[in-house]
Amino acid sequence: MPNSAPFALVEAFCSELSGSGNPAGVVLLDEWLSDSAMQRIANTVNQAETAFIGPDEKGIRIRWFTPGVEVDLCGHATLASAAFLSTQQPEKLGFQFESRSGCLKVSKQGDQFALDFPLILSEPFDSAFVKEVIPNASEVFKTRDDWMVVMPSQQSIEEFVPDFDWISSLGMRGLALTSQGTQTDFCCRFFAPQSGVAEDHATGSAQTYQVPFWADRLGKNRLTCVQLSPRKGVLESELVGDRVAIAGIARILVTGQIEIN
Repeated sequence: MPNSAPFALVEAFCSELSGSGNPAGVVLLDEWLSDSAMQRIANTVNQAETAFIGPDEKGIRIRWFTPGVEVDLCGHATLASAAFLSTQQPEKLGFQFESRSGCLKVSKQGDQFALDFPLILSEPFDSAFVKEVIPNASEVFKTRDDWMVVMPSQQSIEEFVPDFDWISSLGMRGLALTSQGTQTDFCCRFFAPQSGVAEDHATGSAQTYQVPFWADRLGKNRLTCVQLSPRKGVLESELVGDRVAIAGIARILVTGQIEIN
């Protein structure tokens, strides 16, 4: 086992502005480390997610770690991984990853990369339990991983002040707030303090349930979204059968070697 591995820090789902999108660490492994070693590295990298790419009997496998836990699916770190791999293999126009959430494909499309993720269904849930903290919540839904709260307007999402202790008490991976946007089809924010991420900057995996929801509400399959985090995330998505294509720009900030002892 070598004592270092190729590493990159990548902004995913960013705009043309510097300091936008969601930064992710990407580590390329020739052989897998222990779970505890990868968790320590993710904690040191200290981004919302660090993706580890390593060998799999079907090709390559991707795993995602927040500073605190391993998660089942992460969009922005997958986008970041494809962007870094494309610098190593510039002749390739797409990549396929084995993961906890099945086979995930990423294709290069001009200056963007597009994720091909499975659709995740959301089920209506009694909104009474959020009303004390989010009195203007319109509807509440529960998904496989997260809570989704539909808000009356983009302004109401921008003005929302999170109670992180309360959000942590909800269980699940995190809490998504969403509404129609003023300049995009919809907008959102995402909080996951219980997973080690107070507020995520751009959450590709949350598009897997927000896109089918808004596609149904708005009567269109191609949707634009802005994630209203301090860094702002820009996402373009399309509902394609039981899959969601999630596209965005990835900008590589730093490359080098990371110590893996």
